[in-house]
Amino acid sequence: GAPLAELRAAVADSGGEWHAAAFLRQLRLLCRTGFVEYPLVESGRQLAVLVPQRASCVPALAAQPLPDHWQLDSFACLRPASGAWLLESPLCATRLRFADLGALEGSLVRRALAAAGFLQETRPGKDSRGSAAQQWEFHDLLFHIHQRRGWHRDLLGAHLCFLGEIDPPPARRPSWPGERISLGRAPTDAGGESFASVLERRRTVRQFDARRPVALQELGWLLDRSFRIRSARTCTFTSMSGESASMQIAQRPYPSAGGIHELEIYPVVVRCEGLPSGLYHYDSWDHSLVGIPASEADVARIAQDAQGAMGQTDCAPQIILAITARFTRMLWKYRSIGYANILRDTGALYQTLYLVATEMGLAACGIGCGDSSLFADITGLDPLVEGTVGECMIGRPERAEPETLST
Repeated sequence: GAPLAELRAAVADSGGEWHAAAFLRQLRLLCRTGFVEYPLVESGRQLAVLVPQRASCVPALAAQPLPDHWQLDSFACLRPASGAWLLESPLCATRLRFADLGALEGSLVRRALAAAGFLQETRPGKDSRGSAAQQWEFHDLLFHIHQRRGWHRDLLGAHLCFLGEIDPPPARRPSWPGERISLGRAPTDAGGESFASVLERRRTVRQFDARRPVALQELGWLLDRSFRIRSARTCTFTSMSGESASMQIAQRPYPSAGGIHELEIYPVVVRCEGLPSGLYHYDSWDHSLVGIPASEADVARIAQDAQGAMGQTDCAPQIILAITARFTRMLWKYRSIGYANILRDTGALYQTLYLVATEMGLAACGIGCGDSSLFADITGLDPLVEGTVGECMIGRPERAEPETLST
Protein backbone atom coordinates (compact mmCIF):
# COMPACT_ATOMS: atom_id res chain seq x y z
CA GLY A 1 0.00 0.00 0.00
CA ALA A 2 2.99 2.36 0.11
CA PRO A 3 4.25 4.45 -2.83
CA LEU A 4 7.06 2.84 -4.84
CA ALA A 5 9.58 5.53 -3.87
CA GLU A 6 8.88 4.91 -0.19
CA LEU A 7 9.27 1.15 -0.61
CA ARG A 8 12.55 1.57 -2.49
CA ALA A 9 13.89 3.93 0.15
CA ALA A 10 13.05 1.42 2.89
CA VAL A 11 14.97 -1.32 1.09
CA ALA A 12 17.93 0.99 0.45
CA ASP A 13 18.05 2.05 4.11
CA SER A 14 18.12 -1.54 5.34
CA GLY A 15 20.24 -3.20 2.65
CA GLY A 16 21.87 -0.57 0.46
CA GLU A 17 21.51 0.51 -3.14
CA TRP A 18 22.32 -2.93 -4.59
CA HIS A 19 19.37 -4.45 -2.77
CA ALA A 20 17.15 -1.54 -3.78
CA ALA A 21 17.99 -2.13 -7.46
CA ALA A 22 17.37 -5.88 -7.04
CA PHE A 23 14.05 -5.09 -5.36
CA LEU A 24 12.95 -2.96 -8.33
CA ARG A 25 13.97 -5.68 -10.82
CA GLN A 26 11.98 -8.27 -8.87
CA LEU A 27 9.01 -5.92 -8.62
CA ARG A 28 9.05 -5.34 -12.39
CA LEU A 29 9.03 -9.13 -12.91
CA LEU A 30 6.05 -9.50 -10.58
CA CYS A 31 4.26 -6.69 -12.39
CA ARG A 32 4.79 -8.34 -15.78
CA THR A 33 3.34 -11.63 -14.50
CA GLY A 34 0.28 -9.97 -12.96
CA PHE A 35 1.05 -10.49 -9.26
CA VAL A 36 1.02 -6.81 -8.29
CA GLU A 37 -2.05 -4.65 -7.66
CA TYR A 38 -2.08 -0.90 -7.03
CA PRO A 39 -4.39 0.52 -4.33
CA LEU A 40 -5.60 4.10 -4.60
CA VAL A 41 -5.38 5.54 -1.08
CA GLU A 42 -6.48 9.00 -0.01
CA SER A 43 -6.36 10.30 3.59
CA GLY A 44 -5.65 6.79 4.80
CA ARG A 45 -8.75 5.34 3.06
CA GLN A 46 -8.53 2.89 0.20
CA LEU A 47 -10.84 4.05 -2.57
CA ALA A 48 -10.12 1.47 -5.25
CA VAL A 49 -7.52 -1.00 -6.49
CA LEU A 50 -5.94 -0.93 -9.95
CA VAL A 51 -5.50 -4.47 -11.31
CA PRO A 52 -3.26 -4.65 -14.42
CA GLN A 53 -4.44 -7.10 -17.08
CA ARG A 54 -1.57 -7.00 -19.59
CA ALA A 55 2.13 -7.64 -19.23
CA SER A 56 3.13 -4.19 -20.47
CA CYS A 57 0.69 -2.29 -18.25
CA VAL A 58 2.12 0.18 -15.71
CA PRO A 59 -0.76 2.04 -14.01
CA ALA A 60 -0.49 5.81 -13.71
CA LEU A 61 -2.51 8.86 -12.75
CA ALA A 62 -3.49 11.72 -15.02
CA ALA A 63 -1.91 15.02 -14.03
CA GLN A 64 -5.35 16.37 -13.14
CA PRO A 65 -8.98 15.21 -13.34
CA LEU A 66 -10.65 15.61 -16.70
CA PRO A 67 -13.65 17.95 -17.05
CA ASP A 68 -17.14 16.63 -16.31
CA HIS A 69 -18.00 16.23 -20.00
CA TRP A 70 -15.53 13.31 -20.01
CA GLN A 71 -17.57 10.30 -18.88
CA LEU A 72 -17.19 6.53 -18.81
CA ASP A 73 -16.59 5.14 -22.28
CA SER A 74 -19.45 3.15 -23.84
CA PHE A 75 -17.26 0.02 -23.76
CA ALA A 76 -16.87 0.19 -19.97
CA CYS A 77 -18.54 -2.65 -18.06
CA LEU A 78 -19.41 -2.31 -14.37
CA ARG A 79 -20.42 -5.49 -12.57
CA PRO A 80 -20.39 -7.09 -9.10
CA ALA A 81 -17.63 -9.66 -8.55
CA SER A 82 -16.51 -11.44 -5.37
CA GLY A 83 -18.24 -9.02 -3.01
CA ALA A 84 -16.94 -5.89 -4.72
CA TRP A 85 -17.54 -3.84 -7.87
CA LEU A 86 -15.37 -4.44 -10.92
CA LEU A 87 -14.92 -1.92 -13.73
CA GLU A 88 -13.33 -3.12 -16.95
CA SER A 89 -13.20 -2.29 -20.64
CA PRO A 90 -11.87 -4.26 -23.61
CA LEU A 91 -10.01 -1.09 -24.62
CA CYS A 92 -8.19 -0.73 -21.29
CA ALA A 93 -5.24 -2.67 -19.89
CA THR A 94 -6.37 -2.17 -16.28
CA ARG A 95 -9.37 -3.09 -14.18
CA LEU A 96 -10.61 -1.16 -11.16
CA ARG A 97 -11.99 -2.93 -8.10
CA PHE A 98 -13.82 -0.97 -5.42
CA ALA A 99 -16.43 -1.43 -2.70
CA ASP A 100 -18.31 1.88 -2.96
CA LEU A 101 -19.83 3.09 -6.24
CA GLY A 102 -19.36 6.66 -5.02
CA ALA A 103 -15.61 6.21 -5.48
CA LEU A 104 -16.10 6.73 -9.22
CA GLU A 105 -16.78 10.42 -8.62
CA GLY A 106 -13.66 11.01 -6.54
CA SER A 107 -10.83 13.12 -7.95
CA LEU A 108 -8.12 10.49 -7.42
CA VAL A 109 -10.18 7.70 -9.01
CA ARG A 110 -11.11 9.89 -11.99
CA ARG A 111 -7.42 10.63 -12.55
CA ALA A 112 -6.77 6.86 -12.60
CA LEU A 113 -9.70 6.31 -14.96
CA ALA A 114 -8.45 9.00 -17.30
CA ALA A 115 -4.91 7.58 -17.41
CA ALA A 116 -6.21 4.05 -18.02
CA GLY A 117 -8.46 5.14 -20.91
CA PHE A 118 -11.86 4.60 -19.30
CA LEU A 119 -13.14 8.12 -20.01
CA GLN A 120 -14.44 9.49 -23.29
CA GLU A 121 -15.37 13.02 -24.31
CA THR A 122 -19.16 13.16 -24.62
CA ARG A 123 -19.68 16.59 -26.16
CA PRO A 124 -21.62 16.62 -29.49
CA GLY A 125 -19.36 15.86 -32.43
CA LYS A 126 -16.57 14.59 -30.21
CA ASP A 127 -15.43 10.95 -30.20
CA SER A 128 -11.97 10.18 -28.88
CA ARG A 129 -12.04 6.63 -30.27
CA GLY A 130 -10.82 5.60 -33.71
CA SER A 131 -13.09 4.50 -36.54
CA ALA A 132 -12.33 0.81 -35.93
CA ALA A 133 -13.56 0.96 -32.32
CA GLN A 134 -16.70 2.79 -33.42
CA GLN A 135 -17.68 -0.17 -35.61
CA TRP A 136 -17.55 -2.72 -32.77
CA GLU A 137 -20.58 -3.54 -30.64
CA PHE A 138 -19.93 -3.44 -26.89
CA HIS A 139 -20.83 -7.11 -26.29
CA ASP A 140 -18.88 -8.40 -29.30
CA LEU A 141 -15.62 -6.70 -28.33
CA LEU A 142 -15.91 -7.67 -24.66
CA PHE A 143 -16.64 -11.28 -25.66
CA HIS A 144 -13.71 -11.34 -28.12
CA ILE A 145 -11.22 -10.00 -25.58
CA HIS A 146 -12.32 -12.50 -22.92
CA GLN A 147 -11.86 -15.48 -25.28
CA ARG A 148 -8.22 -14.77 -26.14
CA ARG A 149 -5.02 -14.73 -24.11
CA GLY A 150 -2.93 -11.62 -23.59
CA TRP A 151 -5.74 -9.14 -22.89
CA HIS A 152 -6.66 -10.19 -19.34
CA ARG A 153 -5.49 -12.25 -16.37
CA ASP A 154 -8.50 -14.58 -16.13
CA LEU A 155 -8.13 -18.34 -16.33
CA LEU A 156 -8.72 -19.78 -19.78
CA GLY A 157 -9.15 -23.32 -20.97
CA ALA A 158 -10.25 -26.49 -19.23
CA HIS A 159 -9.85 -25.46 -15.59
CA LEU A 160 -12.72 -27.72 -14.36
CA CYS A 161 -14.07 -25.17 -11.88
CA PHE A 162 -17.19 -27.28 -11.14
CA LEU A 163 -15.35 -30.51 -10.49
CA GLY A 164 -16.44 -31.95 -7.15
CA GLU A 165 -19.53 -29.71 -7.02
CA ILE A 166 -21.56 -30.55 -10.15
CA ASP A 167 -21.52 -33.83 -12.06
CA PRO A 168 -20.68 -33.50 -15.76
CA PRO A 169 -23.73 -33.96 -18.03
CA PRO A 170 -23.80 -37.29 -19.90
CA ALA A 171 -22.63 -37.46 -23.51
CA ARG A 172 -26.00 -38.80 -24.65
CA ARG A 173 -28.94 -36.47 -24.36
CA PRO A 174 -31.93 -37.96 -22.49
CA SER A 175 -34.33 -39.36 -25.08
CA TRP A 176 -37.48 -37.54 -26.05
CA PRO A 177 -40.67 -39.56 -25.55
CA GLY A 178 -42.54 -40.43 -28.70
CA GLU A 179 -42.59 -42.66 -31.73
CA ARG A 180 -39.12 -43.48 -33.05
CA ILE A 181 -38.42 -43.54 -36.79
CA SER A 182 -35.35 -45.60 -37.72
CA LEU A 183 -33.18 -44.18 -40.49
CA GLY A 184 -31.18 -46.07 -43.09
CA ARG A 185 -27.40 -45.91 -43.01
CA ALA A 186 -25.64 -44.08 -45.83
CA PRO A 187 -23.78 -46.24 -48.36
CA THR A 188 -20.04 -46.43 -47.82
CA ASP A 189 -19.38 -45.67 -51.48
CA ALA A 190 -19.59 -41.89 -51.80
CA GLY A 191 -19.85 -42.04 -55.58
CA GLY A 192 -16.22 -41.58 -56.57
CA GLU A 193 -16.12 -37.78 -56.64
CA SER A 194 -12.92 -36.27 -55.29
CA PHE A 195 -12.98 -34.20 -52.13
CA ALA A 196 -11.42 -31.30 -54.03
CA SER A 197 -14.32 -31.41 -56.47
CA VAL A 198 -16.89 -31.33 -53.65
CA LEU A 199 -15.12 -28.32 -52.13
CA GLU A 200 -15.10 -26.58 -55.48
CA ARG A 201 -18.83 -27.17 -56.00
CA ARG A 202 -19.90 -26.08 -52.52
CA ARG A 203 -22.30 -23.15 -52.68
CA THR A 204 -24.97 -21.53 -50.54
CA VAL A 205 -28.26 -22.21 -52.31
CA ARG A 206 -31.41 -20.28 -51.42
CA GLN A 207 -33.76 -21.54 -54.12
CA PHE A 208 -35.26 -25.03 -53.77
CA ASP A 209 -37.23 -27.18 -56.20
CA ALA A 210 -40.76 -27.32 -54.78
CA ARG A 211 -41.66 -30.15 -57.16
CA ARG A 212 -38.95 -32.49 -55.85
CA PRO A 213 -38.66 -32.41 -52.05
CA VAL A 214 -35.88 -34.22 -50.20
CA ALA A 215 -36.73 -37.84 -49.40
CA LEU A 216 -36.59 -39.40 -45.93
CA GLN A 217 -33.81 -41.73 -47.07
CA GLU A 218 -31.72 -38.76 -48.19
CA LEU A 219 -32.29 -36.96 -44.89
CA GLY A 220 -31.12 -40.10 -43.08
CA TRP A 221 -27.99 -40.33 -45.22
CA LEU A 222 -27.21 -36.65 -44.67
CA LEU A 223 -27.48 -36.98 -40.89
CA ASP A 224 -25.52 -40.24 -40.92
CA ARG A 225 -22.57 -38.73 -42.78
CA SER A 226 -22.50 -35.43 -40.90
CA PHE A 227 -23.70 -35.98 -37.34
CA ARG A 228 -24.00 -39.61 -36.24
CA ILE A 229 -22.02 -40.68 -33.15
CA ARG A 230 -19.22 -42.95 -34.33
CA SER A 231 -17.79 -43.94 -30.96
CA ALA A 232 -17.62 -42.89 -27.31
CA ARG A 233 -15.29 -43.45 -24.39
CA THR A 234 -14.85 -42.30 -20.80
CA CYS A 235 -12.02 -40.00 -19.74
CA THR A 236 -10.88 -39.04 -16.25
CA PHE A 237 -10.05 -35.40 -15.52
CA THR A 238 -8.04 -34.20 -12.53
CA SER A 239 -8.07 -30.62 -11.24
CA MET A 240 -5.07 -28.74 -9.85
CA SER A 241 -6.35 -29.55 -6.36
CA GLY A 242 -6.17 -33.27 -7.10
CA GLU A 243 -9.90 -33.96 -7.39
CA SER A 244 -10.94 -36.32 -10.18
CA ALA A 245 -14.11 -36.90 -12.18
CA SER A 246 -15.04 -39.01 -15.19
CA MET A 247 -16.66 -37.61 -18.32
CA GLN A 248 -17.75 -39.38 -21.47
CA ILE A 249 -16.49 -37.97 -24.76
CA ALA A 250 -17.57 -38.92 -28.25
CA GLN A 251 -16.63 -38.76 -31.91
CA ARG A 252 -18.67 -37.44 -34.83
CA PRO A 253 -17.68 -36.61 -38.42
CA TYR A 254 -16.93 -33.00 -37.44
CA PRO A 255 -14.50 -31.85 -34.70
CA SER A 256 -15.64 -30.66 -31.27
CA ALA A 257 -13.69 -29.00 -28.46
CA GLY A 258 -12.43 -31.71 -26.14
CA GLY A 259 -14.66 -34.31 -27.80
CA ILE A 260 -17.59 -32.82 -25.86
CA HIS A 261 -20.07 -32.88 -28.78
CA GLU A 262 -22.69 -30.77 -27.06
CA LEU A 263 -24.68 -30.05 -30.24
CA GLU A 264 -28.04 -31.61 -31.15
CA ILE A 265 -30.07 -31.44 -34.38
CA TYR A 266 -33.84 -30.93 -34.54
CA PRO A 267 -35.13 -31.31 -38.12
CA VAL A 268 -38.10 -29.04 -38.76
CA VAL A 269 -39.83 -30.68 -41.71
CA VAL A 270 -42.03 -28.61 -44.00
CA ARG A 271 -41.87 -30.95 -47.00
CA CYS A 272 -40.09 -34.30 -47.06
CA GLU A 273 -41.04 -37.32 -49.14
CA GLY A 274 -41.90 -40.15 -46.76
CA LEU A 275 -41.93 -38.04 -43.58
CA PRO A 276 -44.90 -36.02 -42.28
CA SER A 277 -44.48 -32.31 -41.61
CA GLY A 278 -43.44 -31.63 -38.03
CA LEU A 279 -40.64 -31.12 -35.52
CA TYR A 280 -38.26 -33.99 -34.79
CA HIS A 281 -35.16 -34.73 -32.72
CA TYR A 282 -32.34 -36.67 -34.34
CA ASP A 283 -30.93 -39.29 -31.96
CA SER A 284 -27.35 -39.50 -33.17
CA TRP A 285 -26.62 -42.55 -31.01
CA ASP A 286 -29.07 -44.96 -32.63
CA HIS A 287 -29.62 -43.01 -35.88
CA SER A 288 -33.32 -42.34 -35.56
CA LEU A 289 -35.86 -39.53 -35.44
CA VAL A 290 -38.29 -38.91 -32.59
CA GLY A 291 -41.33 -36.73 -33.15
CA ILE A 292 -41.79 -33.77 -30.79
CA PRO A 293 -45.27 -32.33 -30.20
CA ALA A 294 -45.61 -29.24 -32.41
CA SER A 295 -48.60 -27.89 -34.27
CA GLU A 296 -48.70 -27.01 -37.95
CA ALA A 297 -48.73 -23.38 -36.89
CA ASP A 298 -45.51 -23.93 -34.88
CA VAL A 299 -43.77 -25.47 -37.88
CA ALA A 300 -45.00 -22.62 -40.07
CA ARG A 301 -43.64 -20.04 -37.59
CA ILE A 302 -40.18 -21.65 -37.59
CA ALA A 303 -40.21 -21.90 -41.39
CA GLN A 304 -41.29 -18.27 -41.77
CA ASP A 305 -38.54 -17.12 -39.39
CA ALA A 306 -35.90 -19.14 -41.29
CA GLN A 307 -37.18 -17.87 -44.63
CA GLY A 308 -36.91 -14.28 -43.46
CA ALA A 309 -33.42 -14.80 -42.00
CA MET A 310 -32.35 -16.36 -45.32
CA GLY A 311 -33.49 -13.22 -47.14
CA GLN A 312 -35.99 -15.08 -49.34
CA THR A 313 -39.71 -14.40 -49.57
CA ASP A 314 -40.62 -16.42 -52.67
CA CYS A 315 -39.16 -19.83 -51.86
CA ALA A 316 -40.63 -21.99 -49.11
CA PRO A 317 -38.14 -24.02 -47.02
CA GLN A 318 -38.20 -27.82 -47.22
CA ILE A 319 -36.21 -28.87 -44.12
CA ILE A 320 -34.68 -26.65 -41.44
CA LEU A 321 -32.05 -28.28 -39.25
CA ALA A 322 -32.30 -26.42 -35.93
CA ILE A 323 -28.96 -26.84 -34.15
CA THR A 324 -29.06 -26.64 -30.37
CA ALA A 325 -26.31 -26.74 -27.76
CA ARG A 326 -26.53 -28.48 -24.41
CA PHE A 327 -24.70 -25.57 -22.82
CA THR A 328 -23.77 -27.12 -19.49
CA ARG A 329 -22.19 -30.08 -21.27
CA MET A 330 -19.52 -27.68 -22.59
CA LEU A 331 -19.45 -25.20 -19.71
CA TRP A 332 -18.66 -27.87 -17.12
CA LYS A 333 -15.19 -28.26 -18.61
CA TYR A 334 -14.59 -24.98 -20.46
CA ARG A 335 -16.51 -22.37 -18.47
CA SER A 336 -14.42 -19.33 -19.47
CA ILE A 337 -14.32 -20.15 -23.20
CA GLY A 338 -17.31 -22.50 -23.29
CA TYR A 339 -19.64 -20.42 -25.44
CA ALA A 340 -16.86 -19.56 -27.88
CA ASN A 341 -16.15 -23.28 -28.25
CA ILE A 342 -19.85 -23.92 -28.94
CA LEU A 343 -19.78 -21.37 -31.76
CA ARG A 344 -16.61 -22.95 -33.18
CA ASP A 345 -18.29 -26.37 -33.10
CA THR A 346 -21.36 -24.93 -34.82
CA GLY A 347 -19.21 -23.51 -37.60
CA ALA A 348 -17.49 -26.88 -38.07
CA LEU A 349 -20.90 -28.56 -38.29
CA TYR A 350 -22.11 -25.99 -40.84
CA GLN A 351 -19.21 -26.79 -43.15
CA THR A 352 -19.74 -30.53 -42.73
CA LEU A 353 -23.43 -30.22 -43.57
CA TYR A 354 -22.58 -28.09 -46.62
CA LEU A 355 -20.05 -30.61 -47.96
CA VAL A 356 -22.22 -33.67 -47.38
CA ALA A 357 -25.22 -31.97 -48.97
CA THR A 358 -23.10 -30.90 -51.95
CA GLU A 359 -21.78 -34.42 -52.48
CA MET A 360 -25.35 -35.78 -52.35
CA GLY A 361 -26.65 -33.25 -54.86
CA LEU A 362 -28.68 -31.39 -52.24
CA ALA A 363 -28.75 -27.68 -51.44
CA ALA A 364 -27.71 -26.13 -48.11
CA CYS A 365 -27.99 -22.65 -46.68
CA GLY A 366 -26.59 -21.74 -43.26
CA ILE A 367 -28.72 -19.18 -41.47
CA GLY A 368 -27.01 -16.35 -39.61
CA CYS A 369 -29.69 -15.53 -37.04
CA GLY A 370 -32.61 -17.58 -35.80
CA ASP A 371 -35.27 -17.06 -33.16
CA SER A 372 -34.05 -18.97 -30.09
CA SER A 373 -36.95 -17.71 -28.01
CA LEU A 374 -39.47 -19.13 -30.49
CA PHE A 375 -37.79 -22.54 -30.38
CA ALA A 376 -37.78 -22.50 -26.56
CA ASP A 377 -41.49 -21.64 -26.49
CA ILE A 378 -42.39 -24.48 -28.84
CA THR A 379 -40.24 -27.19 -27.25
CA GLY A 380 -40.50 -26.09 -23.61
CA LEU A 381 -36.71 -26.39 -23.23
CA ASP A 382 -34.95 -24.24 -20.62
CA PRO A 383 -32.89 -21.86 -22.82
CA LEU A 384 -30.09 -21.83 -20.22
CA VAL A 385 -29.79 -25.61 -20.47
CA GLU A 386 -30.37 -26.23 -24.19
CA GLY A 387 -31.12 -23.72 -26.90
CA THR A 388 -30.58 -23.06 -30.60
CA VAL A 389 -27.23 -21.67 -31.73
CA GLY A 390 -27.69 -22.08 -35.48
CA GLU A 391 -29.94 -23.28 -38.29
CA CYS A 392 -29.18 -24.79 -41.67
CA MET A 393 -31.69 -25.07 -44.50
CA ILE A 394 -31.67 -28.28 -46.55
CA GLY A 395 -33.54 -28.80 -49.83
CA ARG A 396 -33.22 -29.93 -53.39
CA PRO A 397 -31.77 -27.31 -55.72
CA GLU A 398 -33.82 -26.08 -58.62
CA ARG A 399 -33.01 -28.00 -61.78
CA ALA A 400 -31.57 -25.82 -64.50
CA GLU A 401 -33.73 -25.78 -67.62
CA PRO A 402 -31.93 -27.16 -70.71
CA GLU A 403 -30.83 -24.58 -73.20
CA THR A 404 -32.65 -24.54 -76.53
CA LEU A 405 -31.60 -23.05 -79.84
CA SER A 406 -33.90 -20.47 -81.35
CA THR A 407 -34.70 -20.75 -85.06
